[in-house]
Amino acid sequence: MKLLIQVIVLAAMFFALPLYGNPVDLSTAYQDAKEYDARLGAAKADNLIYKEEIGKARAQLRPSVRMNAARGRNAMQYTDLKGRTSSSFYNTVNYGVSVHQSLLNLSNFAAYKQAKAMVAKSDIDLQKEDVALIVRITEAYCNALYAEDNLDFSQALIKAAQEQLQQAKRRFERGFATITEINEAQANYDMALADGLEIVNSVEFTRRELEHLTGSYPDELCKLVPEKIVLAQPEPNSVQSWIDLALASNQDVLSGLQEIQIAKREVQKQNFSRYPTLDLVGGRNYSESENNYSIGSIYDTYSITLQMSMPIYSGGYVSASKRQAHAKWLKAEEQLTMEERKVQSDVRKYYNSIVSGIAQIHAYEQAVTSHEIALTGTKKGFESGLRTNVDVLDAQQKLFSSRKNLAKSRYQYILNRLMLKQASGTLSVGDVDEVNGWLVATKRQ
Repeated sequence: MKLLIQVIVLAAMFFALPLYGNPVDLSTAYQDAKEYDARLGAAKADNLIYKEEIGKARAQLRPSVRMNAARGRNAMQYTDLKGRTSSSFYNTVNYGVSVHQSLLNLSNFAAYKQAKAMVAKSDIDLQKEDVALIVRITEAYCNALYAEDNLDFSQALIKAAQEQLQQAKRRFERGFATITEINEAQANYDMALADGLEIVNSVEFTRRELEHLTGSYPDELCKLVPEKIVLAQPEPNSVQSWIDLALASNQDVLSGLQEIQIAKREVQKQNFSRYPTLDLVGGRNYSESENNYSIGSIYDTYSITLQMSMPIYSGGYVSASKRQAHAKWLKAEEQLTMEERKVQSDVRKYYNSIVSGIAQIHAYEQAVTSHEIALTGTKKGFESGLRTNVDVLDAQQKLFSSRKNLAKSRYQYILNRLMLKQASGTLSVGDVDEVNGWLVATKRQ
């Protein structure tokens, strides 16, 4: 039974990743995600919706033309004082055309400017989603690579644990080891198999997460080449400079500024709603036998009218609308303040994470080298009888852990670089291409 479990685990780890396939790089994944991602697609549709607000607002400033027409057959009965009844039938025809042009309506002008501000905000929100997709696809890609790296580390650990178990058995047969050493080696091997199966599930999960963004399952990914990674301090090397850049360019801040403009225009629109409006109305109306008093008569009427309208009292509706608009303006200003504070916090966090991340990578690189040397020395000590099997297993685990931490710190460094630029409003496709240059297509053995 135990042998069957071992075979299943090893087979799962072997077939977790395909042996053949075209490697998908980060740039390709991003381009696929731009076409497939539903969140970005919804933002594009939302942008199209808001763009039509300008056309709707402009329509209030343009002439409107309305036509009406009617044709009917009427019957009329008439009874005189003597009780005699007579009936008559006649046709009615009526049609007309009217033209309405607003000459003075300040509320409509404010609505038009408000619509333009809404479209500007929607454009910024669309750009924000496009930039956010860069971070989301990179994060999903790095998670998939990290899971794959862990699988490689796990396979190496299983192989080492298996060799240690075989060596313990040979030493026991020669009388140089105890049954306890075999049991310890067997337990370490079983634990490595169990952890490996969990890592296999992680590989599949991260690949599916990437598939949800791109629309296709990645058979193989390009590997990160540590030697190609540019470990550079943020430029400019002042966190305040990045904060100033973020306050001027961050999409959330820019969107908040447009939201304030929308609220201001709403206040103007409500204020202007109490002002007089002036409209020019022209029309023509043609009728035949329009009613029973005009049977057989034809009327062809032309008219042009200058209309003035001014609200006097609406039950308090206008005053309530003005107070509501002012409250929305206050809310927009507070939300902008909140976004500015969040941006400053994010910039400081990602800036410091990059600085500390570089030092962390160097530290983990040194730790991996030290643990490799320590494992080699421990194995030699074990062969000479100076170290126990437990010492070897412990050294192997430490090496696996340091390699895992090193891989994680590299991927986190990449994400921190992108998120700092996202927070500052400077993230672009060029940053994707830069990270993509740190990858290389490799075939798994």
